[in-house]
Amino acid sequence: MTASDKPEAPSPTQTAHAGVGRHALLVAAGIFLSRIAGLVRERVIAHFLGNSFAADALRGALRIPNILQNLFGEGVLSASFIPVYARVGGAG
Repeated sequence: MTASDKPEAPSPTQTAHAGVGRHALLVAAGIFLSRIAGLVRERVIAHFLGNSFAADALRGALRIPNILQNLFGEGVLSASFIPVYARVGGAG
């Protein structure tokens, strides 16, 4: 058996790309399942509550955590990272 008979090992770049693809697929699957769960939730609310004030109140209550995340979490992150990125971009 010579050295040319041995199969080549994948390069580190190929291995890294395969890992990124697998993780991207997992994220996409998670997003898809989340959207399906949201659709099921909306169908259940529509079935049991219809188009009533109670359904509107429930939908509003379900949106409160997202609103708080947008106001506090994402606003703070962008406010703290933008000056850092501006300094890094200006220095380079």
